[in-house]
Parts: sequence; structure tokens; C-alpha cells
Amino acid sequence: MIVRRRTWMYRLAGQLLAQTISFDIPVSASKVRDALRRSVGVPVEVWGRASSDLVVR
Repeated sequence: MIVRRRTWMYRLAGQLLAQTISFDIPVSASKVRDALRRSVGVPVEVWGRASSDLVVR
């Protein structure tokens, strides 16, 4: 099953905290990795975030 999400979290090499990237439409992890490679670099980790996930502030 291919997971498609609008909001994704990613971490680059050397970063302790994750960053967020959002899209207008739900996309797969491979599309997220491609977008990140073009903009900020190769991500070490990528994971999707659902609207039902717990948000800690």
C-alpha cells in the first residue's frame, strides 16, 4: 500500500530535530524525497503525518 499524505516530516544528516514540508495534494514518500533533493538536500528520514496524529505543543 502506498501512503499519500499532504504533510510530511523529514530530517537531514546532522539535524537533531525534524522539519515539516506540506503539499497542496497528498503525495507519496518518493515524491517527497524528490522535492527535498531538489530544494534542501538528501533526507535521512521521511515520514508522513496524518491529521489524526497527536500534535504536541
